[in-house]
Amino acid sequence: MKHDTAVYANRLVKQYKNGVLALDGLSLEVEKGTIFSLLGKNGAGKSTLIKILTTFLSPTSGDAALLGKSLPEHAKEIRPQIACAAQNVSIDPYLSFMDNMIFQSRMYKISKEDAKERIHMLTAAFELDSYLKYPVSTYSGGIKRRLDLALSLISNPQILFLDEPTAGMDPASRIALWNMIQKIRAEFKTTIFLTTHYLEEADQLSDRICIIREGKSVIQGTPFELKTYLRQNLLKIRFSDNDQACR
Repeated sequence: MKHDTAVYANRLVKQYKNGVLALDGLSLEVEKGTIFSLLGKNGAGKSTLIKILTTFLSPTSGDAALLGKSLPEHAKEIRPQIACAAQNVSIDPYLSFMDNMIFQSRMYKISKEDAKERIHMLTAAFELDSYLKYPVSTYSGGIKRRLDLALSLISNPQILFLDEPTAGMDPASRIALWNMIQKIRAEFKTTIFLTTHYLEEADQLSDRICIIREGKSVIQGTPFELKTYLRQNLLKIRFSDNDQACR
């Protein structure tokens, strides 16, 4: 494991008590300050890996580490340094966004002065000043997701996990969220680990991609490397004119 590795997994296996094998020897590495996408269809094992890396589950076997600290042994030390935005928005819908931010800052034992400074910075960065005072339930799904992302950054995490962040979104909201994710990496230097089943999303956002199927890594690399590899099995036939093509 390199010194600049944020996320490390080596031959991870997770078998549930009902016999389901969710992860089957999965290995990967994510460098600090990068966006990494885990791409696969539903049931491929993406959410199980997220739960292990965010300390909610222990693997059946294999090794995992975040920021150089092994899991699950150092889970207590790791938790304050990570955040996770799950598929379902986790903000209290009956509170205003400001109240949610204050509540979250107290959970992380952030001082009032630091919390005030971070809330101001995040609302400015995400252009959320007009959404502070009203109950979260009054906003659209796209705005709720933006609020959820801002809320997850209140603790200034080094690693942000996003579990299918744009699932169910319309195209315009999806593109807006892509811009937010890139902004988080650029402005806050946060390592972002996201799961998705959208190939276009992984291609647009990622420095590296891992395609997962049945709990195993199928292929890993940069978007360019993966596209180059996939093109190897294509046969191109060119015709000089339309008449020749129709013969």
